[in-house]
Amino acid sequence: MSHPGPPQQQAYGYPPRQQAYGSPYPPPQQAGFPYAPQQPPYAGWGQRAGAFVLDVLINFGPMWLLVGIGGGIEAGSGESGEVFANIVAWIGILAMIVAVVFQLRREGRTGQTVGKKVLGIRAVRERDGRPLGVGPALGRRLLQFLNNVVFGLGWWWALWDAKSQTFADKMTSVIVLRADAAPK
Repeated sequence: MSHPGPPQQQAYGYPPRQQAYGSPYPPPQQAGFPYAPQQPPYAGWGQRAGAFVLDVLINFGPMWLLVGIGGGIEAGSGESGEVFANIVAWIGILAMIVAVVFQLRREGRTGQTVGKKVLGIRAVRERDGRPLGVGPALGRRLLQFLNNVVFGLGWWWALWDAKSQTFADKMTSVIVLRADAAPK
């Protein structure tokens, strides 16, 4: 009977390639064996907060600017500029709707809004690491109001949560990872 020798080196984070014939389980851990279950590289709270702020500026900034300009035109010109001021304000609202739809579609297909892309993070389904899809991304976006219910506790929850999830993330089974991380 021969001794099998030292365990073969495997790629970091992956289980051994071969199992004993007829054994449904991988061999037990051996001293010096580099395999250890890996935790996904979750995005940090600062990255998530920064991406959120960028996305708010991208989504609502043009609207705030154009509505402000419209208000200034109306205040400075009286009734004669009211129609033009309203047109400028409505263009701002239309720009906001287009930006929100673009961001939602982008997050559903790639896991990244513009803010997430800039900060190097992505939102994926917890079960398989794939992008959310447009419908679940919309559902997550709508559920984010729950993060604000008690003094924004849902947003702060990601600071101490093991998976860095907010309330909306937990309800939709979404995790936010560093973009350079390989899918689960």
